[in-house]
Amino acid sequence: MLESAPELYDGRVQYPMADLYQLRSTPEESLDCLYVLQCSGSDPLSKLEIPTKEKRALKAKAKALGPRGEPGELISGECPIDMAHRITFVGVGEECELSQSKLRTVLHRVMRQATKNREYQIGLAVPVRVHGMSEAESRLFALREAAVADYTFDHFKSKKNEFDKIDGVHIIPFSGETEKDLDEHLQATRMFRTSVYLARDLSNRPGNDLTPEALASAAKEMAEEVGGLRVTILGLKELQKEKCGGILAVSQGSAEEPKMIVIEHRPKKPKKSVVLVGKGVTFDSGGISIKPSAGMGWMKYDMAGAATVMGVMRTVAELELPIKVVGLIPTAENMPSGTAIKPGDIITLASGKTVEVDNTDAEGRLLLGDALHYSARFNPDIVLDFATLTGACVVALGHECAGLMGNDRELQDRLATIGDTVGERVWPMPLYDEYFSYLKSEWADMKNAGSRWGGALTAGAFLKQHIPEKVSWAHFDIAGVGYLEDEHNGQPKGGTGFGVVLVSTFLKNLLK
Repeated sequence: MLESAPELYDGRVQYPMADLYQLRSTPEESLDCLYVLQCSGSDPLSKLEIPTKEKRALKAKAKALGPRGEPGELISGECPIDMAHRITFVGVGEECELSQSKLRTVLHRVMRQATKNREYQIGLAVPVRVHGMSEAESRLFALREAAVADYTFDHFKSKKNEFDKIDGVHIIPFSGETEKDLDEHLQATRMFRTSVYLARDLSNRPGNDLTPEALASAAKEMAEEVGGLRVTILGLKELQKEKCGGILAVSQGSAEEPKMIVIEHRPKKPKKSVVLVGKGVTFDSGGISIKPSAGMGWMKYDMAGAATVMGVMRTVAELELPIKVVGLIPTAENMPSGTAIKPGDIITLASGKTVEVDNTDAEGRLLLGDALHYSARFNPDIVLDFATLTGACVVALGHECAGLMGNDRELQDRLATIGDTVGERVWPMPLYDEYFSYLKSEWADMKNAGSRWGGALTAGAFLKQHIPEKVSWAHFDIAGVGYLEDEHNGQPKGGTGFGVVLVSTFLKNLLK
């Protein structure tokens, strides 16, 4: 007899999360530790908003401890003021302008160290900047990364760590940084963190827990929790009525019925209309074109694009943006069976275009093709889609950025600029008309896969055939950044929530 599955996860964001505060004076109870980032040869304390008497005492302690700011250095001692019991200087190297990945890694290390030391309340001083960012952008980046650096997903572990989480992170202001400005930064950070955690939690759920039905339930629960969103679920009959042949074909080998999740934010008199589409393959075996067994377990992350859309929609509702934003999540399992689609099959998508299935493991574009065509009924000005679509994109770009394609260069440039400033980088890639010729079929309008050459680009060319006319469109291939098989540059193993902050920021600034 099969062992029973673990208790199903209810879809809410995992708590507790460390709260964020600003620290301008000695707290009623001393913090466990004050962490101060330091670059070589600098005086990090001079840039902080601390009363003069206390700053002198801290400088004297720093002189006695002798931190040099070298990479990886952790120098600790008793804190000479009542602000904290201990103080730790964290070396970041010669440059006071760090790369995004370096600062993310340092902050991740700080939170790990605090957890190891069982420090429930910590202070954090980050008197450094990120290369290419303004001081304000650097501040927001540091706050966001510190806020998510202690993320863990242990819901399915029977024995959890007794020391679960850091309770509070107290941010020391820069000199001249107003209480109002820092409060606004902290408020935005809390909101983004909850949405990123939602995306990560969804991505990390296993396939026996996060089925298409469970993903639909999670969308309803999220909408109920945050308010201001309307959720509609298209089931099997509705998808048949809409002639969504791609979604239906991918799912027909699975016992789990497919869904199309529609999440709507509809303010009165919206000034713009944007549709977000996220690939929601809750488990991808490859189907009849089955994947190798080694590493197949990672294919629970083939719904990371759907997780991104869920996270963004949560942020949109919290911001109460004056634009119409609709999230579309086509979701299904891709499984082999006697009823599964086969290489050589010809199917018809919702657009009416026919597709020869050359490879059943190129299933994501079939789901997205239907959803992109369906987006037309919302009269969008802009359509953005997110998918762990191709291994070719990972080969080209690694785990440092997402691939970005589309039909509007200005839109791509704007997204790339925002990605640089929030730490979710994208790299624009060409989408020449000639790439579609790689998908030529003798028997249908197109194949769903071409040769090995330009695989990420031919996937984009396929999607382009299903975009509504006169719509600005961008496609994010997040195969290399939507999840990670190991920790990388301060990012956690597993789901990353990539794209939530980038797209939320883009939407927030869309009318400016």
